[in-house]
Amino acid sequence: MRKTYEKEFKLEICKKIREGKKTVTEISKEYEISRPIVSRWIAEYKKYGNRAFKGKGKRLPDKAEIYALKRKIEILEKENEILKKFKQFVKSQKS
Repeated sequence: MRKTYEKEFKLEICKKIREGKKTVTEISKEYEISRPIVSRWIAEYKKYGNRAFKGKGKRLPDKAEIYALKRKIEILEKENEILKKFKQFVKSQKS
């Protein structure tokens, strides 16, 4: 089973490292968390601050916007195809 950590815990770890109280290696050993995971937390914290670590399938703020825009493009492309087919249908009915 994959171990999960609460947002508050991750924020606390990141703040300790950012403030120079602990190093990534020290945190990794102390809490038995792999260095790459702690480093990933630091990178996410640097980028999003307190908005980081949404977890449980929730997208990060910028990724949510990109996802929504891609979804909108898909819908518009489908609508465009329907309109093209309708235009051809109307044209064929006039002949």
